[in-house]
Amino acid sequence: MADWAQPMENSVDALRHGMEFSDGVEFDLRMSQEGDLVIYHDEFIPGREPIRERCIEALSTSELRSSGLASFEDLLSDKGFTDLWQEGGKTVDIEVKLPHPMTKIGTDEYLTGIMKKIESDISDLSLPKRSTLVTSFSPRIGVAAKSSGVSIPVTRLVPHIRAWGRYWRVKRTVAMPNFARTSFQGATNALRREGMESIGMALEYLSGWTRWIGPSLPVGLSGKGLERFQNARRGMGVFVWPAPLRHEDSLVQAGVSLVSDEMDPTVYIKPDGSPRWPRPGSQPLDSEWINRLAGATITEYPDLIKEAKETLPLWPDLSIQRRNEIVAEHASRMLWPGGSKKWTIEAGEGLPWGSPRILGHRGAGKTHSS
Repeated sequence: MADWAQPMENSVDALRHGMEFSDGVEFDLRMSQEGDLVIYHDEFIPGREPIRERCIEALSTSELRSSGLASFEDLLSDKGFTDLWQEGGKTVDIEVKLPHPMTKIGTDEYLTGIMKKIESDISDLSLPKRSTLVTSFSPRIGVAAKSSGVSIPVTRLVPHIRAWGRYWRVKRTVAMPNFARTSFQGATNALRREGMESIGMALEYLSGWTRWIGPSLPVGLSGKGLERFQNARRGMGVFVWPAPLRHEDSLVQAGVSLVSDEMDPTVYIKPDGSPRWPRPGSQPLDSEWINRLAGATITEYPDLIKEAKETLPLWPDLSIQRRNEIVAEHASRMLWPGGSKKWTIEAGEGLPWGSPRILGHRGAGKTHSS
C-alpha cells in the first residue's frame, strides 16, 4: 500500500476515513452565529483580528465555510459516511464544545440549543440504538440534555477542562486539581445517578503513576486495578483518550473504547509485533480469524487483514447467536452485573456501551497539537 496522506482533522474526508477504517469516529461540534452546526475543535479560527471577532459562535456559516470549516450538513450529505452510521454497526461520538467566554453566551442555553439541533438534523436517518453519543466537558451536559428533551444519550468527560485557553498544555495544567479530586469510582457513581450509561475519561486514570493521585484506590488495566475498574463501572461504557498503539490491546481487553489518533491504514503491526485489527466492535474477529492471524508471519499481515475486512460480517449482519455469544463473553469477563442473559437481551439493540470500540479521534486522528 502506498504511503497514507492523513486528511485534515474534523474534515468530511477524515470522518469518512475513520468510519471505514475503525469502529466509528469522534468529532467536535459548535454552532455558528445563525445556529448552524459546524465541525471544529478550537474556540476561534486563526487570524490577527481580536479573539472576540474570530470566535466560531460570532461568525456566520458562510464565513466559517470560507475559512475551510465543514458543516454538519456537509457530513450528513456524504452517503459514504451516513450509510455506515445507519447500517455498519458504527458509533459516532459527538463532542459538544462550549463557546469562548468572550461571546457571553450562556452555557445551559447553548447546550440545550445545540442538542436540539443535533437531534433535529439526524432525525431523518433513523439511526440504530447505541450508534450515537453526545459528550462534553461541561458539568451541565446532563441538566441540559434533560431540559432539552432529546433522546440521544449523553455523558460527561473527566477531568473537567475549561472551555477556553490558547494552549492545550495550559488547559491540562489548570485541570490537574480537578483530576486529583476525581476518582474513577466517584465519577462513575455520579454519572450513573444522572442516568448516564457511559463516561469519557483521560487515559491517566487507568495507566501510569497518575492513576495513584486520586482519592480512591487506583483502577488499572491489570490485576487488582482491573478488578476495581470492572466492579466500579458495572457495564458502563468507558471512552478513553489518548489511546497510544502500545496500550490498544490492554484497553480493548478491558472493555474500554478508544478515541484514537492511530488511524493510518498502512500500520498492520503493533509495537509488540502482533497484528492490528482496528474494528473490534463493528466487525469482530471470530475464532478462525484470531487463530489465522496469531499463526501468521509479519509479512502475511497486510494480505490477511485485507481479506478479513472483505469477508467478515459487520455487527448488524452477524447471526443473533453470534451477537449473543460476543455479548455474553464480554458480560462474564468484564463482571457486568445481572448475568449474561440480561445483556444478551440487549444485543439486538446494538453493541452494549460497555463493549470496546476503536473510534477515530476527529475522524482520522488530530492534525494539530490542541
